[in-house]
Amino acid sequence: MIKKKYHIITYGCQMNKSDSERVAAVLERMGYEAVREAGGADLIVVVACSVRQAAVDRIYGQARIFARMKRIKPGLFTILTGCLLHSDKKKFLGKFDAVLDIKQITNIRAFQAECRDWNTHYFKIEPRYSTQYSAFVPIMTGCNNFCSYCAVPYVRGREVSRDMAEVLDEVKKLAKNGCLEITFLGQNVNAYRPDDTKNFSKKNPYKHPFAALLWEANRIPGIKRIHFTAPHPRDMTSEVIDALTLPKMVNYLHLPLQSGDDKVLKKMNRSYTAADYLKLVAKINKKKPGIALGTDIIVGFPGETKKAFQNTVELYKKANFDIAYLAIYSPRQGTAAAKMKDDVPRLEKKRRRDFLQNLMEKIVFEKNQKYVGKTVSVLVDEYKNGKCIGNSLEMKRVRFAGKKNMVGKIFDVKIKKAFEWILEG
Repeated sequence: MIKKKYHIITYGCQMNKSDSERVAAVLERMGYEAVREAGGADLIVVVACSVRQAAVDRIYGQARIFARMKRIKPGLFTILTGCLLHSDKKKFLGKFDAVLDIKQITNIRAFQAECRDWNTHYFKIEPRYSTQYSAFVPIMTGCNNFCSYCAVPYVRGREVSRDMAEVLDEVKKLAKNGCLEITFLGQNVNAYRPDDTKNFSKKNPYKHPFAALLWEANRIPGIKRIHFTAPHPRDMTSEVIDALTLPKMVNYLHLPLQSGDDKVLKKMNRSYTAADYLKLVAKINKKKPGIALGTDIIVGFPGETKKAFQNTVELYKKANFDIAYLAIYSPRQGTAAAKMKDDVPRLEKKRRRDFLQNLMEKIVFEKNQKYVGKTVSVLVDEYKNGKCIGNSLEMKRVRFAGKKNMVGKIFDVKIKKAFEWILEG
């Protein structure tokens, strides 16, 4: 019997990638087989991101491509899921054969007969992990913060945490199957608050549920690295900061800033000031000296004057980030910011983004020189042209001479040269 083929296209963050692994598990249980190219598929699933307009625009492009493909392959079935605003769902009806919430992935009407015995909560689905050695483990979904620019509370809903026992069981199973690295995921990951906190070990020193989870995960044999994303500065408590020093934690923290100007932060509903953020960075650096720090910044938010942008630049220099994911503001329907006047011209937004990009590259090049002559631990995830590539504990990309069978293993690598985005060993 010839199996039907499926192909998944993923947009957005690590949570969307994790969602795609669950979608793959559903399809393979239904008898489908993955193919690398969309052209060879009988079923194509797009796991979408509604957080930024640019991502939505790409989905429109995909829909046009699928329409042309269907003229050649009339039996092709297309599904749109993932992070979708209600307004976006309505716009895509008719452009896809099915448009559904990610939590309803087991309830696709066309396949109900195959799925009727499944638990309807998609977190109960065992994912088809992308690799054996590294895995995403979502621990919560949704957000209660309602940052004025963000669509997440509207597409993911309010915060819901998975039971601690369920999360730890997944990590233990991963470890048993040879997984070395796990990444805990959540839109507001350090706001993790499960219902079964009484089941934490009596030896656990932490009261904060997220810090306590990190402590429990650090005790699981086989796991070598633990990472998490993305936390909110407001929930970065003393206990969570202390948990960064646990032995299996990576030496990196992604801590979204969004803006370095107090007026803009207030309009964004971020619940902290620039001074609060810098105090938090100082506290983290004191507890774990040498930790690499990443962030998110939005440029061109409504009301961001040249002075406000300069405040962001000055904070960036003081925080001395290792990397920043820079976004040009675009309004999303239904958010509070969409009602504000989008008063920063597109070219000015791009200029500000480019300025920060150049600043980032200058700072990270200078910071990376400290690694020359030092040895770093690297989990190899790629092999190309005689070179192995992977992440250090600081989430720096490292390249060194090696063999293909080194992928999925950890090696100590002595660094000889350092560039902006790669360390040569």
